[in-house]
Amino acid sequence: MSHPVRPPIPFRLVASLRRPALDAVKAGLVTAGLVLLLPNQYRSEARILSDTGHAGGGTSPRAGVWAPSAAPETPGTREEGPTVIYADILRSRRLAEQLLLRTYDYRVRGWRFGRVRRVHGTLLDYLGVPSLDRGMGALTGMMAVQRDLKSGLLTVRVDSRAPELSQAVTRQATTGLGDILVELSRTAALNKARFTLARLEEVKGRYQELGRAFQRFQDANRNWEKSPAPNLRFQGTQLREELDLWRQVVTNLTLNHEQALLEAQNDTQTLLLLDPGNLPVEKSKPARALMVFAAMCAAGVGSWVYHNRNLVHDRFLAKDIST
Repeated sequence: MSHPVRPPIPFRLVASLRRPALDAVKAGLVTAGLVLLLPNQYRSEARILSDTGHAGGGTSPRAGVWAPSAAPETPGTREEGPTVIYADILRSRRLAEQLLLRTYDYRVRGWRFGRVRRVHGTLLDYLGVPSLDRGMGALTGMMAVQRDLKSGLLTVRVDSRAPELSQAVTRQATTGLGDILVELSRTAALNKARFTLARLEEVKGRYQELGRAFQRFQDANRNWEKSPAPNLRFQGTQLREELDLWRQVVTNLTLNHEQALLEAQNDTQTLLLLDPGNLPVEKSKPARALMVFAAMCAAGVGSWVYHNRNLVHDRFLAKDIST
């Protein structure tokens, strides 16, 4: 016994679009009402140039503690340039704690149509997190660091509900980055300076002790250089030569200490800021129009598929099953 063949469903384009269009409009209106309640976000950006120079007048981008010091095993397997280290420092816990615990003074609007109020508090208070561990995760969503692979230009972006807070956090991030770079780049030279200073004090003590011993010898033995006693002349000559030797050691250590201090100053990395962080006026997000459009498209397509499910089954799914 053969089953009767169902006649094909006629397709009327205009008629099939009426109900989905109405559903799309409804979804758009609901979405528009919801996204209007979302607070505006304001973005401040700072741009940092890739400084290829280094202390001592060289031009290698690898030299210095702020740049990679060893070549990659395979060319092209690792990014090069000092801003690679800059990005790592900006994402570090050390800098994050400085940003989260610092106190900021800014104005913020609580809700989309709420009143503007003055706030004086930390970034932890703004993010509404109880601990630094959770604050670091929230800060990752608030501050983004992006590096251009070709030019090495580093961009720091901070989004918040308060324009003044976005600018303050951006500038504090670049300031903290500069302070950390100065500390890291001067550490080796300062360690050398501290060592030479400690050694210089030790040598000065020995030199002063020999000076007093030689003075006592001269006071007790006038005209010892012309004395007929060879032992006396030998003793005086030995004391004077030893005193001259330690005087030279003091001179050399003094020069080394001054050189180490100069190297510590010259090794200080200068952060080249192209943009220090602007005060945003226009909002950066949310993209309300895009949200409404996406909701209308999703609702319209879903409604059309639902109300024309038999047509979709006969035109598309039935063919796939039969094959």
